[in-house]
Amino acid sequence: MNDAEQLAVELQSADVKTRQRAAEQLARMTDGVAPALIPLLDAINDADEIVREWSVEALENLGTPSREQLPDLADFLNRTKSVDPQWFALKILGRYRTEASKHFELVIYYFSSDHPQNIRMQAIKTACKVASDDQQQDLKDRLKKLTSDEDSRIQHLANEELIRS
Repeated sequence: MNDAEQLAVELQSADVKTRQRAAEQLARMTDGVAPALIPLLDAINDADEIVREWSVEALENLGTPSREQLPDLADFLNRTKSVDPQWFALKILGRYRTEASKHFELVIYYFSSDHPQNIRMQAIKTACKVASDDQQQDLKDRLKKLTSDEDSRIQHLANEELIRS
C-alpha cells in the first residue's frame, strides 16, 4: 500500500485527529494522491471542518487521476446525493476531456432543473469538455434548450458555450 492509499484508509477513521492529519498530508502531497480520490470526495461531507477544508484543497491540487479511476469516479457520481461532492466529481470528470465521453449521458443528467444551479452549471462545463465528436450535435441541441431555461445564469452559460462550439 502506498502513502496515498494508507492516508485514504486513515481518512475514513473514526478518530477526527487521524482524519485531519490524513487530509492535510494528502493536500500537501505533490504527486500520487489519485488513489485517495473517492475517500477525498467522501470527506468533503465530513463532520469536521478541518477535514473538509484539507480534502477540498487536496482535490483542487489533484490534477487528472489515472484513466483506471474513471469508472470509480462515474460510480461515485451516480451514488452521491450531496451537492459539494457532486460538483467536485463533475469538475474532475471534465479533466479527462473526451476520454470520459462514455459518461456523457451521466453528465447531462445534471442539466435538469431538479439539480441546484451550481451543479447544473458545472455539468454544462463538463459536458462541453467530455463530449466526443459524435456527441457534439446532441450537446448543441441540449444547450439550445437551456438558452430558454428559467434560470438566467444557466441561459447565459448555455449561450456562451454555444458560441464557443
